[in-house]
Amino acid sequence: MLRKLKKLFVGELFGIIIILTVIITVLAIFGEGFLSSYNLKNLLKTIAITILVGLSQLAVLSIGHLNLALGAMGCLAGMFTGYLLQSYDLPLLFVLLGGLIVGGLAGFIQGVFIVKTQINAFIVTLSFVSIYMGVVTGITKGEVFTKQPEQFQMIDKRILFSGLPLLLVISCGVAIILSIFLFGTVFGRKLLSTGANIKAAAFAGINTTLIVIAAHVMSGILAGAAGIMQISRLGAATPTIGSDWLLISFAAPILGGTILSGGKVSVFGTILGAAMMSIIVNGLFLLDVSQYWFQSFIGGILLVSYGIDKLRRGYMLQNQS
Repeated sequence: MLRKLKKLFVGELFGIIIILTVIITVLAIFGEGFLSSYNLKNLLKTIAITILVGLSQLAVLSIGHLNLALGAMGCLAGMFTGYLLQSYDLPLLFVLLGGLIVGGLAGFIQGVFIVKTQINAFIVTLSFVSIYMGVVTGITKGEVFTKQPEQFQMIDKRILFSGLPLLLVISCGVAIILSIFLFGTVFGRKLLSTGANIKAAAFAGINTTLIVIAAHVMSGILAGAAGIMQISRLGAATPTIGSDWLLISFAAPILGGTILSGGKVSVFGTILGAAMMSIIVNGLFLLDVSQYWFQSFIGGILLVSYGIDKLRRGYMLQNQS
């Protein structure tokens, strides 16, 4: 057990932990207000949402797929949740489940389309971005849903006795459940086996069609959860939810040790990657860097992530040989 923990932290995650420590130290020294309670509270809430966004992408990266539509999925689920909150006096649990079901249903449709047509997931999910957003704008006509009951707003406002936002506790809880599912269940191991080699998995008797659909359903549910969290943070459901998630969704898991080709993921690494991305954006704001440059920085980090992924895969192949 100790050997596994040592391999985990001294190996793949050692680099990101060191970089994260350096970034935090620099911002603590030069970023005015970085260590203020107000900034840290809001930063932790942002990290919470970014974790779910990263895990949503991780769900499909586990089988070697890409989900370019996860932002639109989150928007669809968030707008549906906002509509229910504003239009009907329903129990909050019912509303939340409704939003998650919408996200899961979007993932199900997406997954079925991929396995039935055999079209590359990149093309399918890219196409579904327009489909989902077309549904959102067509039904809502761009309306913003601002009516939220106090009980729902508490999801964002609630701070637990330890000083941690409820949002972060929820995201970490989801990450733990996902980790147990992936590494501690037969279905999770089948999912990773499919990602490692889908043909070999099929020959071994694994229902790869079911696995692909399940991965996209998980991605949709996690994107839906992020969308619900986002409208709680904003205090309103707007059609712009998820519009800036795509680059971050790839950077967070890849920086944390997940490989693009599938079969190898790191849930804890994704949490660290999400923290790094959120802290960098927060730091750019505190250092008074123009927001027009934010996307350039994020894009550069994503390129670095891809480079790390390529080196990681090369290292794995070298070890296997």
